[in-house]
Amino acid sequence: MHSALKTPAPENRAEQIAREYEDFAYIVSHDLNAPLRHVREFTSLLIGGRREKLTDEECEYIRFLEKSLDRIDEMQRALLSFSRLNTRAGDVRAVDFNEAVAAAIKDLDDIIKLHFPAIECRKLPTLVAEPQQIRLLFFHLIGNALKFYDSETVKRKVIITAVDQGDVWLFEIKDNGIGIDKKYHREVLRMFRRLEPELYPGIGAGLTIARKISQRHGGELLIESEAGQGTSVFFSIAKL
Repeated sequence: MHSALKTPAPENRAEQIAREYEDFAYIVSHDLNAPLRHVREFTSLLIGGRREKLTDEECEYIRFLEKSLDRIDEMQRALLSFSRLNTRAGDVRAVDFNEAVAAAIKDLDDIIKLHFPAIECRKLPTLVAEPQQIRLLFFHLIGNALKFYDSETVKRKVIITAVDQGDVWLFEIKDNGIGIDKKYHREVLRMFRRLEPELYPGIGAGLTIARKISQRHGGELLIESEAGQGTSVFFSIAKL
């Protein structure tokens, strides 16, 4: 076999995968960002000060274009965030998960002020983990728990608990939202999969990122839910 076609030695495989993810992150953050920025800038130049002279139909086209550009930008940031979970190992230290939840709730200030939900966080453990990733995990899962409601009259509730299961801690984030039909439980864990994109904001990356963070900490993430019955997201974190 030609030397160039030989399978990489096992000890080099991890380094190869890390380089591939680094290349991917660079493409997402730089090579895609430039043309997107150019489209946005030249669109603005074309419109110039003529927006008030456009017809209603032309204004609708512009709004659709701007909305699409915003969505691509969100997807780009989500892909970069996901790729960095594999390429950027943060500091690993003792993390108070109660503090991580509090920080995530602070990051969700806009939706908190809009809906004034009831969030109950029972006593959580302190575990060795990557603090920024744990904060990001709670940001996505609590954000999802506050998002999917079909009535503004429903008082949004989220309960966060944890149980010691020996080798791991099992966390649950439970909401009283619209729930998810069982046939879609695996589908919603995939990147950019959204069940009702016209009704709810977001791009469908939060659960995928949260699952990857749990896996990086020796655990897993799964969903228990039925349509109309709220949702429980369970994730585990291994003890180190």
